[in-house]
Amino acid sequence: MYFLILMAFALVLSENMPPAQLNLFGGLPLTGGACLFGTLALVIAQFPVVWAVALVARRRVFAHLDGTANGHDAAADTHSTAQVVLLFLLAGFLALNMLFTPWPALVRVGWGLGHVPLVGDLLLLVPFFTALLIKWVVFYPVEVRLHESAPQGAHEADDGSGAPSPEPTVDHHSPVETSLRSYLGDKFRHQVLLLAVPMSIIVFAKRIIYDYGPSLVDYLKLPPDAGIRAMILNTALGTVSVSVLILAPLMLRYLWATEPLPAGPLRDRFVATCRRIGLRYREILLWRTHGMAVNAAVMGVVAPLRYILVSDALLDSMDEEEIEAVFGHEAGHVRHWHLPYFGLFAIVSMYVAGGVMHILFFADRDIDRGILQLSSLLALLAMWLFGFSWISRRFERQADLYGVRCITPDMKDCPPSCPVHGDWCSHTDRTGLCIGAANLFGRTLAKIADLNGIPRDASSWRHGSIEDRCKQIEAFSHDTPALKRFDQRLLQIKLGLIALTVIGSVIAVWLYYPYVATVFGWR
Repeated sequence: MYFLILMAFALVLSENMPPAQLNLFGGLPLTGGACLFGTLALVIAQFPVVWAVALVARRRVFAHLDGTANGHDAAADTHSTAQVVLLFLLAGFLALNMLFTPWPALVRVGWGLGHVPLVGDLLLLVPFFTALLIKWVVFYPVEVRLHESAPQGAHEADDGSGAPSPEPTVDHHSPVETSLRSYLGDKFRHQVLLLAVPMSIIVFAKRIIYDYGPSLVDYLKLPPDAGIRAMILNTALGTVSVSVLILAPLMLRYLWATEPLPAGPLRDRFVATCRRIGLRYREILLWRTHGMAVNAAVMGVVAPLRYILVSDALLDSMDEEEIEAVFGHEAGHVRHWHLPYFGLFAIVSMYVAGGVMHILFFADRDIDRGILQLSSLLALLAMWLFGFSWISRRFERQADLYGVRCITPDMKDCPPSCPVHGDWCSHTDRTGLCIGAANLFGRTLAKIADLNGIPRDASSWRHGSIEDRCKQIEAFSHDTPALKRFDQRLLQIKLGLIALTVIGSVIAVWLYYPYVATVFGWR
């Protein structure tokens, strides 16, 4: 879903849409009846289609829910598949509206909203968000039923004894709130606002900068060269974008339903763990999800704006060791600098998209600007769809390993063959994974999947499947050389991102230096 939200705002940020060659109503007057009603018909047609597909999928999910664990697993599989199908359907309609109909031009030019900051831009996405709302409403009873009918085994220790897990040591239990209003509110907060608020600020900034920036350039009596103006405006927009992304955790702390985690044994354990691993933060927050999300997160690149979040359902369904394992995974993202490296990937992807635009422009200087921007956008989306996914999955595995290492000091009962705690050989290589900690972390991952109604073998764009992650952790706990090779590969990936960023920056400086030199009087 996050990729789809990014795709939607990337299309909003693109001007000159739709390209003339793709416009299904090309040649017709923009505000004429045929163009207007034809466009609105295609835009509105997606609503009954999304509703019908979601309704069919919902009935198939309910057909599997027979009160058995196997039935629940089959329902979860069907639900997961339906979500993928509907995401592709939403993406298809979004592309149809923005790339093949004059919907963007109709809103911005025909209705005169193009120069109203943010209003016209967000109106472009109303059909997309309406279709998304329809999907949520249809699947509301499905997701509540899946959550309530999770197999009881998911709440038991998976150690072969069948003994229940210890009761949570915190008393912040939140009952599952199943009202449609709270469900839709949580969906909107967690799936839309997470990206929509920062991106809306960037869209607003772009409109202000590009509408009023040229006048400011004239006022400052800067050179009138078009390349210089473009460089100045893009630099201003880039500065705003970076600032917004840095401040995003502070925004989300208030956009989401959060509050400081009350004092108690669990908070004390978090504080002690953060001190031990050197993780600095601003606050540890209890994340209210009405009992519908078993999850945790660490937000923020810089320590003064870094928040640790643990959901109410996570506290209610897991013991302290399992919660610490989940926290260790999130801490691993911080300790391994994953967010800054994702920032480098974003820079590289923009260099690639800009490179595609430059190559096409120099190959054909008369190329349609819409096609030029679309080609650049497609290159950018391809980088994120495939490149980001590939890197993210490996970073997730590295965070898993950090989570195992984070809970290792608390392990007391390990087999003699444990590479960390075993004493079978005096020269044991203690750089490996603790077998006891690896088993606990794997059980925790599986338990989270069950409690969230996610099939263990279901893959995802960013994380891969729970099953594959558990297998890899188990394999590394018995094969220290393979673990070292994995760590070396991750180091190579990070060095590669640094190298690509440096190369791209050198090329950018080479291309834009004449403009910079002119502005600052260096030539």
